[in-house]
Amino acid sequence: MQHAARGKAAQAMWQAYVQQRRAASMGLSLPSSKSLWDVVNRRLLEPHGAEAVRDIWMEFHKDPFRNCIATVLPAARYLKFAENAGKSPMFILPVFKGPNAFENFMVQCQLPLVLFTTLEEYKQRGSSAQPHMVLTHYTEMISDKHVVLVRGDIIHPTVCSRLEAETLTRLLYDFYTIDNKYSFVDAFNHRQSEFDYKRMMDSLAHDTSQLPHD
Repeated sequence: MQHAARGKAAQAMWQAYVQQRRAASMGLSLPSSKSLWDVVNRRLLEPHGAEAVRDIWMEFHKDPFRNCIATVLPAARYLKFAENAGKSPMFILPVFKGPNAFENFMVQCQLPLVLFTTLEEYKQRGSSAQPHMVLTHYTEMISDKHVVLVRGDIIHPTVCSRLEAETLTRLLYDFYTIDNKYSFVDAFNHRQSEFDYKRMMDSLAHDTSQLPHD
């Protein structure tokens, strides 16, 4: 499929999605439906091969003003992520603002959703804390296309920017699918006394020289 045709298909999908959601959106990016076919037009996407599906999905979400992000996971990586998310549904991920400056986000995996909220809000409200970004995983094409489509809705862009949402998403899949990184997630969920926050931060290759050592 040529690039222009893929872009046209993505634009058609976006227009249909906006029409569906306009009444409820109130200017915010709300969590998406859990059904892929509520988000995109099935007949415009399903006939294509995996590579074209990936291109259309990413084109569909590329506008930086839409307060949403997207990615596509190979089936094998998603299945490993889902398995580990089921065993270890919570984690903490940092967004770095500069040397020794960062904000922590709590991750809550409730597949097909993953909720991100600030650590401060989580401390105040626990599991009822307001999510600032929500990832939705669409598995409708996993059996025939061997891909899982992922959409991230940024609910409060003043708290979590598009770039920060992309960073959190990348870190999420790294920590849940790479064995030496998943060891931090496993300890956080099952052996809190063994979870070394500073060592986890150091693994991200950022300056943590002024962080507490306890």
